Amino acid sequence: MDRSPIESALILATARIFNRPAGPSPAHSLTDVGGLSLFQRAILTLQRGGISRFIVLAGEETEALKRQLRGDERVKAGVRWLPVHEFPPGDPRTWEVLSGMFGGPYLVAGTGAVFPPSLVARLCEEGGKGEPVVVVRNTEASPSVLRQAPHERLREGSLGGVVTVEEAAALALDVDLVALPPTFTSPGWADAQDGAYPLQAALERGIRQGQVRILPLGGDWYQDVCAGGAATPEQAEWVLLRSLKGGLEGFVDRHFNRKCSKWITSALLQTPLTPNGVTVLAAFVGLLSGAVFAWGGYAAGVAGALLFQLSAILDCCDGEVARLKFMESPFGEQLDVALDNVVHVGLYAGMGWAAYQAGWGPVALALGGLAIVGNVAAFAVVQRVFRVREQLDASRRRRVEAILERLVSRDFSVLILALALLGHVEWFLVLAAVGSNIFWPVLAWQLRAPSPSR
Repeated sequence: MDRSPIESALILATARIFNRPAGPSPAHSLTDVGGLSLFQRAILTLQRGGISRFIVLAGEETEALKRQLRGDERVKAGVRWLPVHEFPPGDPRTWEVLSGMFGGPYLVAGTGAVFPPSLVARLCEEGGKGEPVVVVRNTEASPSVLRQAPHERLREGSLGGVVTVEEAAALALDVDLVALPPTFTSPGWADAQDGAYPLQAALERGIRQGQVRILPLGGDWYQDVCAGGAATPEQAEWVLLRSLKGGLEGFVDRHFNRKCSKWITSALLQTPLTPNGVTVLAAFVGLLSGAVFAWGGYAAGVAGALLFQLSAILDCCDGEVARLKFMESPFGEQLDVALDNVVHVGLYAGMGWAAYQAGWGPVALALGGLAIVGNVAAFAVVQRVFRVREQLDASRRRRVEAILERLVSRDFSVLILALALLGHVEWFLVLAAVGSNIFWPVLAWQLRAPSPSR
């Protein structure tokens, strides 16, 4: 089947696609969720999912919405504005004109929900096949409700792909994400009885007649944001936070640091602090922990360990803020890695000085020096890994990523805290001096040129 990739979207800033008379009112498009307005988040999410051209249907809030996009370097797509009083969604002629403006398949999205770019990408792919597609929430479907699309073979009852619906009454059409081909709203597409929601009525007819396809959420998610009730902006923000997944991280990150970081990230989202600013803050706390360690003594050891643990938690926050605000950047990634290593150098220096004062003498300084040298060498090798990782064969790449996961893991923060509570935090110097100078040569060996085949 011919495909025409969907690259355009209509944003309904003042209306819904589907009528929900019993449900709560959607939040205003300027409502803040996770540090961005719902309108900004819709634009950036759709753009991340593959949309490069927008038409925004807005009313009295148009100027406020324009101000939010003005000068925003994150928005790369073209945006055209139409007044809703001249193009009311309840008038079938509006949809006929819009189809002509787009000249190809397009998405229709509201601003009353948050959702992931992966859902947009799936809808763009399925909607590019030339048929209307509506997104529905996952339901417990039975074979009498769902039947296989004629061009796809799906397992009975599967909700992972696109299916058609025989009994429209079994579905609740309330997800404001739709893909439309231009022919769907050609002249004569609506009936006189369709009322104030002609697009909804036409989609329901199409579903009953097998002409509109259904895209279940599957592994994606969709969270309404309402002015009140059970879907407040605060609850939507927590859905966003829970949707975040880290990259290379250890057990402590997954089961402790990430759980704590979400609370801090929620507060940071309400501030003007950028992700890079959070990175610098985490580094400052980490260097402060090294200075406290250098003070020496039991209390300083415990306080330094707690500060280092806080630094590890904050180190999770910068990435979370970046992903939620669509502010990821290669510079930010490099800054994060570089400052992590600066913190480690400060940590080993502080521990080494404390051990020296505690009577370890030159041995302490030697161990601290070895730990620092191993850390710097590991940093250099990791930079090399990021440049050549994709060029490695599959088996070697798996070994490299396994070693890399141990190198970048912050699990050792808990070991430092345990040793501090035992009053022997300086023992960690021995582990760092030996461990770092084992890991980086092993990793470097994996990056060697492959032997020539005989």
